[in-house]
Amino acid sequence: MKKTFLITSVLLAFLCFSCDDEPLDADIAIDIPTQGTPTDPTDPTDPTDPTDPTDPTTTLTAYTYDVTTNAPLFGEIIIDTDFNIQNGIVVSQNTELTIFGFTENSLSTYTRNTSGNITLIQDNAGGGGQNTTTITYDGTNISQIDYDFSADDVDDYTHNFTYSGNTISKTTVGSTDTATFTFDPSTSRLVSIEYFDNGTSIQTETLSYSSTGNCTQSVVTTGGTPRTSTFNFDTNTNPLKTVFQDAYMLSILNGDHEDEIASTIANFHGANNWIGGESTDGTFDFSAMYDTSNKIVSKSGNYDLGDGVTVLQSETFQY
Repeated sequence: MKKTFLITSVLLAFLCFSCDDEPLDADIAIDIPTQGTPTDPTDPTDPTDPTDPTDPTTTLTAYTYDVTTNAPLFGEIIIDTDFNIQNGIVVSQNTELTIFGFTENSLSTYTRNTSGNITLIQDNAGGGGQNTTTITYDGTNISQIDYDFSADDVDDYTHNFTYSGNTISKTTVGSTDTATFTFDPSTSRLVSIEYFDNGTSIQTETLSYSSTGNCTQSVVTTGGTPRTSTFNFDTNTNPLKTVFQDAYMLSILNGDHEDEIASTIANFHGANNWIGGESTDGTFDFSAMYDTSNKIVSKSGNYDLGDGVTVLQSETFQY
C-alpha cells in the first residue's frame, strides 16, 4: 500500500464518497480546539459519566474498519483495517488489501514526540520494504510532510505549509499543485479548501457544521459544477473523536483534491456518530448497533455510488 491510515484514511474509509487537534501559533487568529473530556453537568467527578472518554469503560481499545468495493475493471477490492489503541491513542494498525485476487498485509506504527504530535509513520509495505512518512513541526504547526515510498521514488512527495491569519497554504516540491485551507476564526473548524494547478483554481470544497460540531454538509465545486453531500448523526458520543484527535490536522493537510475531506471529518472527528446522509448518488443509511449504555458497538452500510461502483462498509468498536 502506498500510504498508511493516518495519511489515507480518506481513501480507505471514504471510498463511499470520494487526525491532532494542535493549536496554531499564537500570532495566528485561529486555534484548532482541543477535543477534551466533557464533564457530567450534574457531577463532573462521576466516573461513570458515559460521555467521559477517560472512563475506561467508554474508551476504545480496538477499532476495525472494513471496506469492500466492487468497481468496473477492478472487480472486488477488499480493505480490512484493525487499529491497536493504547491509552486512548492509536499506536499501530494492521491492514489487509485484496485486489485482483492477490492479498497484501501491512503493519504501520506511529511515533509521537513529547508533546503527543505524530512525527513518524512507518509502514512495512507488506514485507517488501518500509515506507515512511515524516511530519515536521514549527512549534505546534505542521510545517512539512515528507513521504518516502520504498518501492518507487516516483510516488515520493514533500508538502510544505505556511500560515497566515486563518488560512494555511500548501505547496508540493516539484509540482505546480497548491492548496489553501481556510478555518472559521471563531470556531477553528475547517470551512473550505481550494485546490490550484499552476495558479488556476481547479476545485473547492466548502463545509458546514451543526452547533455541536458535526460536519453536516459539503459542497464540492469542480469546473463550475457543485456537488452537495449531507451528513446525518445520532445523538450518542462518537468514540473515534478522542482516539483520532491527533490525526485531525494531518488528515486535512495531507490530502489532495481527489480526497474530499468532509466524510473524514464526519466519521472521525464529529461529536456524534455519522449514520447516514444524501449525495448526488442518492440517500444512504448506516445500520448502527449500541450497547445498553448507548455506546456504539458496530456500524455497517451498503450503497451504490453509480457508474457500476458499489461499496460495503462495516466498523466494529471495542471498549
